[in-house]
This record gives sequence, C-alpha cells and structure tokens, in this order.
Amino acid sequence: MVDRRIVVVPPNDVLRAFRASEPLARLDGGQGQAFRSGDLVLKPCRDNERTRWVSELHERLEIDGFRVPRPVRSVDGRAVSGGWQAWAFVEGEHRTDRWPEVVDLCVAFHREISDVPRPDWLDRVGLDDPWTIADKVAWDEIDYSFHPSVAPIVERLRRCLRPIDSPSQLIHGDFPGNVLFSEYLPPAVIDFSPYWRPAGFAAGVVVADAIVWEGAEVSLIDEAQGIEGFDQFLARAELRRIIEVDAAHRLWNWDVLGELDAHLPLVEAIEDRCR
Repeated sequence: MVDRRIVVVPPNDVLRAFRASEPLARLDGGQGQAFRSGDLVLKPCRDNERTRWVSELHERLEIDGFRVPRPVRSVDGRAVSGGWQAWAFVEGEHRTDRWPEVVDLCVAFHREISDVPRPDWLDRVGLDDPWTIADKVAWDEIDYSFHPSVAPIVERLRRCLRPIDSPSQLIHGDFPGNVLFSEYLPPAVIDFSPYWRPAGFAAGVVVADAIVWEGAEVSLIDEAQGIEGFDQFLARAELRRIIEVDAAHRLWNWDVLGELDAHLPLVEAIEDRCR
C-alpha cells in the first residue's frame, strides 16, 4: 500500500544540516517520501525516538552475508534534524523474480538479529498510523470495528487462525520491498521497519506481498513450508495487510478499498490450507 500523503521536499536548512549538496531526486521507495542527494538518502521522521534507536542499531549492526545502510548524522551529531533523517545510499535493485531467495534471506537475516533486545520505545508507540493499528489488531492486542467491505474478509482469515507459541523478536516488518540485489555485492536490507513479532511472521509478509502485489505464483507458499507453522504466519500477515487497507481508509480517508480484490486469491489459498 503506497503512502498517499502529500509529499514534502526537505527544506534547505535540513539539506545544510546533513551536508546534502547534490540535486534532489525523489525515490520510489520509502513510500514515495524519500529523496536522494548524491550519496545521501533523506527521509521524513515520524517518531524521533524510534528513528534514533534504529540509527544506533545500524551504526553497530554487522550481519554476515548482508549489507545494511549506515545512518548519516547531522553537522551537530544528531540522527534527526528538522524532522528529517539521512542515510548512506545503498547500491542495488528490487527484483520480482527471486522470491524464493528473498524468503530464505528473510529467514537468515532474522536469525542474525534474534539477540537484539526489545526496545523500550515499543511500549510508547501511538495508534496514529494504519500499520501500527493493523499489526496490533492482527495479533489480538486491540479491538477494532471493520468497514462492511473489509469485515467479511477479516472473518474468513480469522477462522483460519490458531494459537502461535513461537517467541517474538525484533523483525523487519516490511522486508519484501526492501531487499536490494547487486551483481557483485551481498544483498542489502534497507528501510528497517521494526516490530516485535515471531521471525516467521516477517517471512509471511514476504510471501503475502509477493503474491498480492508482485506477480508471484500462489505456489510460493510451498517454498516457505520449511518454516515451522508457516501457514499461520502467512494468515496473520495477510490479515495485517487487509486491516491496513481499512485503517488507511478510516484514519486518512484514502480511497483504497478497491485494493481488496487483489487480496482475494491469496485469502482463498490460505482458506484451502487451513481446512
């Protein structure tokens, strides 16, 4: 789901703070809100505490077999300046023909970060965006009433849910669109979106997004069956994506309910597996 909020260009004081001197070019990633200036990527910051934590994590993060972007601090040493953050540009491209590999990379990446402690700021996250709301509803942490167009699909998926006893850890909750491939370099994982959920849930999001939005065959589900309890993670992941549509429509009045049809083949496939 693309962020349809008004795009804001980083102002001159932000460019000076991060020493961004090259012409700005808007990037497709970052929900359409990110800009490149030479070797820098500038992104708006919605939560200063979260941004500072992610920046500090990436300053020390070393993951065998992966590249991760490094934060760029402002001239006065801050991770956030004027409501913006900056990161070193990472070479690579998003690929839609390597989904089984992305699933394997997702498993390997989360194995490597499984010992990162839970950040305290997660306890203070507000319910002010569709992604946070949907995640908490999908994991039965808050109640929510659904739009009439969404409620029947939610009910179909909820009938498939079973208890999950896998431990939670830090995950990248938007992994599929943020893996970059380069011919001569290890894969890069960018735009870290932190959640505290079982690692298999991140792989469920990969498969759900690949099938719904990236043209992957439903048979991709079979590629992930080596992940214990995967069908349940996939059902939760797809439920979260459905609820995001509802929350974006309600919270920001986005005209997105028409996107529900694209989800129906996957919902049917999930139902077939839980019968």
